[in-house]
Parts: sequence; C-alpha cells; structure tokens
Amino acid sequence: MAEPRSARRVPRRPDWAARFCEIFAATGNVRLAAGAAGVSRDTPYKRARRSPAFAARWARAREEAIDTLEAEARRRALSGSDALLMFLLRAHRPERYRETIRIDIRREAERLASELGIDPEAAIAEAERLVAGAGR
Repeated sequence: MAEPRSARRVPRRPDWAARFCEIFAATGNVRLAAGAAGVSRDTPYKRARRSPAFAARWARAREEAIDTLEAEARRRALSGSDALLMFLLRAHRPERYRETIRIDIRREAERLASELGIDPEAAIAEAERLVAGAGR
C-alpha cells in the first residue's frame, strides 16, 4: 500500500545561496553563479525580495566582485593603459581629474537670443524667473 501524501518526505535541496554568493563574488555574473549553484537565473532575485539576509549577503558578494574588478583595472592601468589610469583617477579624485565644461551663460544666452531674434536681456530675465519659480 502506498504511503499517504502527508507521510512522504520530499528531499530537501541543499541551500544553494552560499555557492551562489561564492561564485558571484568571484565572477560578478548572476548567470554563472546561479548555474554553479544549480538554480535558475531568476531564483536569486526571488530570494533577495523575500530575504533581507540573503539580499545583504548578495550585496557583500557584489562589493567583493567590484573590489576584484577595481584591483585588476588598477593593475592594468599601472602597467600601461592610459585610458584605465585616467578612468580610475577620475573615479577616485574627481575634484582634480574630472573633465570640466565651463559655459559663459550670458554669452550663450546672447547667442541663442540672436538666433531666435529675441532680446537677450528679456531671455535672461525669463530664465531667471523660471529658475526662481522652480525652487519653490
């Protein structure tokens, strides 16, 4: 005679979260980490919505993956990639290395007013009025 449904034991699948986070920290890739953990790509997202603890663990793994990526970018930058070097300098010292664009507002307003055939002073006054109204 067959066992009643309630008496059957469904084998528990081992928790995949640790393996997922380990592989994600090493690769930064959800598909690869999910595959290595034996779950679909959607499963970690579903668990993260249900479990703040898993979401926090995944966030730590993401930070580890980014740290690894940053270390590799730094290594490559220092071994000769000027583009990577500038990217890292801009990211970590933006006050010194970011690209800065300066626009002379009055000159630009005069140029646009001339193109549109309107009074530059009236255009500037209207722009100032709009900015003041947006601050309310």
